[in-house]
Amino acid sequence: MRKKKILIVCMWPLGGIRTYLKYNYHYFPKDEFDITILANPSIEKDHLIKDMTSEGIKIEWARPIWGKNVLFYHVARMLTKNKYDLIHSQGFFSAFHTGLVNWIFRVPHVLTIHGILEDKYLSGRLAVFKKLILKQSLKNVTVFHGVGSDILEHFKEAFPDFGRKKEGWVVINNGIQAERFLEPVPDADHKLRKQLGFPENKFIFGFFGRFMPQKGFNYIIDAVDSIVHSGREYHDFIILAVGSGDFERQYKNDVTQKGLDRFFHFLPFGSDISPIMKGCGAVLMPSIWEAWGLLACETLTAGIPLIASDCIGLREVIKNTPAIRIPSHDPKALSEAMLQVIEQPELRRIFESAKETAAGRFDVKDSASKLVGLFRKTSRQ
Repeated sequence: MRKKKILIVCMWPLGGIRTYLKYNYHYFPKDEFDITILANPSIEKDHLIKDMTSEGIKIEWARPIWGKNVLFYHVARMLTKNKYDLIHSQGFFSAFHTGLVNWIFRVPHVLTIHGILEDKYLSGRLAVFKKLILKQSLKNVTVFHGVGSDILEHFKEAFPDFGRKKEGWVVINNGIQAERFLEPVPDADHKLRKQLGFPENKFIFGFFGRFMPQKGFNYIIDAVDSIVHSGREYHDFIILAVGSGDFERQYKNDVTQKGLDRFFHFLPFGSDISPIMKGCGAVLMPSIWEAWGLLACETLTAGIPLIASDCIGLREVIKNTPAIRIPSHDPKALSEAMLQVIEQPELRRIFESAKETAAGRFDVKDSASKLVGLFRKTSRQ
């Protein structure tokens, strides 16, 4: 039987999107699907190569032309060279570039929605025109797939004409490789302290993700500043910030300017955060928005205390879990939650007792199986 040829179009193969590809496509039947990724080169390029080549997935790089992003040109080139049975676009702007040319080829097209439509992309004097062009380019999308209910409803509200369609909408909640995070690491906290030179009495808060406004790292800085200057007694703690991103230098400068360097330790992004996470006393997620909070799934499955905001895409993940829920954009609430976790070590046992439930709920095997079913149904027969 001929394999179904899938073209994944990915404008920004970073962070959660790269993890999404890594987690889901690992479980695709290799004797049924022939998968190629078309992606713009990024700072996580080497990680994407490692993740995908180990799965037998080919990568084509959409290199800029004269310094310009011309992803649509590379989509057209790929569709001209090969007969694909399905296109899987990762995010709005991947689908935009695909839609600019796919009206000619008419390949079944699944758009996975990984984020909100941020105002910065659809604002200014040409805002109406930009939205019209985006809407027009998305008309050839066969199925709009949300990685969570919140993010799909957000899109329907932004484009009510699409929202009135009775078909072509599906929610398949994102997932994680649960066994990696469920498996305990003996003495993880002591190993992490030894590795980083932290004393035994220092409480470690973990932050894992990209340094960008969406993730709310600036609120962590403000929360630490609030604790230090509150006049209250506070415990010895440190923020272990693991990640990379465009705002990394700015956040480091903010930490220094506020005189908070002794409370922060930065580590570069790594492909496997599980051992580091399990050495932390708690994980912080003061996000402004999420499509589906993968880090929350990982933290809860690892049995680590989680402080998370009630923002879109994260509130549905932490619902009916022991996660400590705070309002988004609120460094004061974050600082109070941090002190609560330090002062109540018994919280760890509550999260430990809930991790098996989290693993069952968030296991990507179920998500991947549903995605395979969607592709079988949607692709060319």
